Amino acid sequence: MWKPKILILFFATLFSFQCVETLISVRVFPSGEYLMRIQSEGDRKDILNDDFILPNGKGWETQISERKKPDSDETIFSLETTALLNGKTIFHPKEEGPHLQRHPINVKKKDRFFSTTYELNKVFKGRRVHQKYPLLAQAMDDASTDSTYGEVLSEIIMYCLSAAMENIEIEEILKERILNHFRGVFYKAMEEGTLLQILESAQTVSPAKFELPEKMIRTNFIPFESLLPLSFVDKCIQEMKPYIKEANITLELHDDTFKFIGLLPGVIIKSNADSIFNDTLWWAFTADSFLNDDYMIEAASVIYHPKRIQLTIVVISVMLLLILSIKYIKRKSA
Repeated sequence: MWKPKILILFFATLFSFQCVETLISVRVFPSGEYLMRIQSEGDRKDILNDDFILPNGKGWETQISERKKPDSDETIFSLETTALLNGKTIFHPKEEGPHLQRHPINVKKKDRFFSTTYELNKVFKGRRVHQKYPLLAQAMDDASTDSTYGEVLSEIIMYCLSAAMENIEIEEILKERILNHFRGVFYKAMEEGTLLQILESAQTVSPAKFELPEKMIRTNFIPFESLLPLSFVDKCIQEMKPYIKEANITLELHDDTFKFIGLLPGVIIKSNADSIFNDTLWWAFTADSFLNDDYMIEAASVIYHPKRIQLTIVVISVMLLLILSIKYIKRKSA
């Protein structure tokens, strides 16, 4: 009974997450500093999970509120955080692991004699889903996909295993032998229709979560025990966990919506915004926009310094008059 149950639950929950709406606003001041405000609204559990973590800690002011939906008993949870920043801000550096959604921002102020320019660049780092696990990407694109839970999970396990062994010192030939062995195990299980049975140790609290089938992984490392260090398998499984978490966060991000508002001083001279009203720029997108490639937000503005321009014109004019006067006097005295 487990096989049909897990398939039904998995595909039922894969596309049933409550949507989280995140509004990000950035106001750039003439000094080059910028006020950044991030607000997420939706189900409390979905906002407090790891798919899009709002910054906190030093310099960040956080506010939490709840309200009832109009004509409904449903509660909307709101988490808002604000900070005054300068220059480049990196949310979740690589040292924190591969699973977190990265979205660095950089604001540059460039002072010139006649003008001051401001550049705003923000990147929602692509999660490279199609490259890492194409079957999961296909399932996320089309709920009617023929891929089963076992096929998707085995593909994710292979990616996690390969990525984990990149972080552990091991001979390249031995690494390929291990990966080929696991591929063979999964292929044979799919051919025999026993794939879900060998993955049974990956039963989860939530059927929409992927977990590592540790028992299956340890069993299939046995043929290589004599060639590997004593603690290799334990270390490999530990290294795999952030990558399985990465797949789960990718799944949780699916269909989350984002809005970005940028306010820059001066006149907008460049942007890829969806719409512009005076000095305010708007972008609207979903997490699907960065499931594969990076999603870029770019804008630039300029403030001209008319007094400096006028002063320069006056100085040049005076110099020209002076030069002409000197030439005239020389001609008259010749």
